[in-house]
Amino acid sequence: MKKIFNGLFYGLKFLLFVVAFGLTLFILIRMNMRLNKDFTSIISEFIPFVILLILFIVNLLFKQKNISKNLFYNLTCCLVLSTIIVVALRSLLDTNMVLNEKYGYGVDFNFFDNFIPYIKIMLYGLSIADILFMFREKDNDKIKDEKKV
Repeated sequence: MKKIFNGLFYGLKFLLFVVAFGLTLFILIRMNMRLNKDFTSIISEFIPFVILLILFIVNLLFKQKNISKNLFYNLTCCLVLSTIIVVALRSLLDTNMVLNEKYGYGVDFNFFDNFIPYIKIMLYGLSIADILFMFREKDNDKIKDEKKV
């Protein structure tokens, strides 16, 4: 049962990553269009996404079993990315928000803007956890070797 859930969450995290990145990009581009800002002003919001994408690619290329077989990490990735998706969809689709109706943009930018620091914190946390799990295998091998001796 653990292998089934792990495989489900492992595959789901890639799909959720693409959706979360796309929704965040869409909202931030519309926000910059409204404020007449340049596209380069939103690059800092996508640095954690890029770091996490690079780590996902490294994990796939080097077949990191510590990460692909870790149910806790895969579940946490799915929860974090689902939270980003829910907040993005709520800022897009919730018509009961006051600023959404008042300004007529169809997006509550203030609601999403308040959530951007939390997006960064969660994505940097996933990146740090990914890096720590990458090097975990070496520590386990040393412990196993010491127990055999």
